[in-house]
Amino acid sequence: MTVSSAPIELTAPAAERGFRLTWIATVVFFAGFYSLLEPLTRHLIAVGLNDAEIGLVLGSFGIAALIGRPFAGMLADRYGSRPVMLVGAGALLIGSAFVPMVADLPGLLGLRLLQSAGYVAFTTAGTALAVRLSPSDRRAGRMAIFGVAANVAVSLAPALVSFILPHIPLSAAFWLVGAFAVLAAMLIGVVPTAPVIHGSGGSGALPAHIWPAVAITLCTGVGFGAFFHFAPILAERRGPYPPGLLYTAYGFAIIAARFLVHRQIDRISTRHAIVLAAVLMAAGLALAAFGLSLPILLIAVALIAAGSGIAHPALLAHHARLLPDSPGKASAIFYIGFDLGLGAGGWLLGLALQLGGLTALYLCALVVVVLGAMLTAWLRGPDGNHA
Repeated sequence: MTVSSAPIELTAPAAERGFRLTWIATVVFFAGFYSLLEPLTRHLIAVGLNDAEIGLVLGSFGIAALIGRPFAGMLADRYGSRPVMLVGAGALLIGSAFVPMVADLPGLLGLRLLQSAGYVAFTTAGTALAVRLSPSDRRAGRMAIFGVAANVAVSLAPALVSFILPHIPLSAAFWLVGAFAVLAAMLIGVVPTAPVIHGSGGSGALPAHIWPAVAITLCTGVGFGAFFHFAPILAERRGPYPPGLLYTAYGFAIIAARFLVHRQIDRISTRHAIVLAAVLMAAGLALAAFGLSLPILLIAVALIAAGSGIAHPALLAHHARLLPDSPGKASAIFYIGFDLGLGAGGWLLGLALQLGGLTALYLCALVVVVLGAMLTAWLRGPDGNHA
C-alpha cells in the first residue's frame, strides 16, 4: 500500500546532530571530488587530448545531471538520503580508481560520467537531507552554512594534491580520491536520520514559475564553471602559478562570504541576492579575462567566490520554497540547472578557449552571468508574486 513519503520528524537536538554529521561527511566527499581537479586535467593533457577535447571531458557533468538528478531526488524522497549517498560514494571510488588505466577519449568520458554520477547522487541526497533538517524560516542561511562543507574541501584538497603530486606517481592521486570516498561512506553510516515511510515522494507536477529559477541557476553554473574547470589552465598560462593556490583562495573567500551573509540572506529578497551575486561574479570574471599577475587573479577568484557564496544558497532555498513537500525533488531541480550550466558551460567555454584563448573564455562566462541577473525580472515565489 502506498502512503505518504514524508519522514517521521526528528527532535530538534537530533536534527542538529544529523545536520552536523551530514556536514562532516560532505566535507570528506568533496575533499575526494576536488582532489580530482588537477590530476585529472594533467592526465587528460598527458594522454594528448586537445583543448576542446579536455573541455568535452570536463563538461560531461551535464549528461550525468540530466539523467541522474531526477532519479536521485525521487529516491531520496522515497527511501531516504543515506542509501543514495552511499551509491554516490561508490561511483566516485570506481570512477576515479580506473582513470590511470585509460588513455582514449571515449573511456575517459565514461569515467568522468561515473565520477559525475557519484557527485550527482551524493550532493542531491545530501542537500535534500540538509533541507529537511533546516527550519523553513532560516533555510537560506542554513544552506549557506551547509555549502561551507564543499568550500572547506576546495580550500584544502587541491592545495594538498598540488603539494604532493611532484612526490608521488600521478596514479596515486586517483587512489587518494578513492580513499576519501570510502571514508565518506563510513561517515554516512552513522548519520542519524528518521525512518522514511515508502511512498510516491510527492507530486510529479512542477510549478510553472520554477523555470526562471532554473534558468538563473544554469547561468550561475556557467560562471562558476569558468573558474572550477579552467583554473589549472588559467594558472599555467598566466603564470605559471600553483593551481592549488587559486582553489584555496576561492575556498577561503567563499567561506568568508557565506559566514558574512548567512544571517542576512533570509532577510532580503531572492531577487536582490541574485543581482548582488551576479555583480560580484561578473567583476571577477572581467578581472580573470585580462589579469596577468597573481594578485589580480586572486582578487578575481575572491569576487567569483563571493558571488557564488550568495547565489547558491539563495537559489537553493528558493527551489525548496517552491517544492515544500519534496526536498529531494527541489534539490534535484536546483542541481540540474546548476550542473547543466557546469556541463554545457564547460563545452561552450572550452570552445571559446580553443578559438580565442582565456580572455574569450572569461568574457563569454561574464555575458552569461549578466543574462542570469536580467532573468530575475521573471522570478516568482510560491504565491506567484515577485521573489
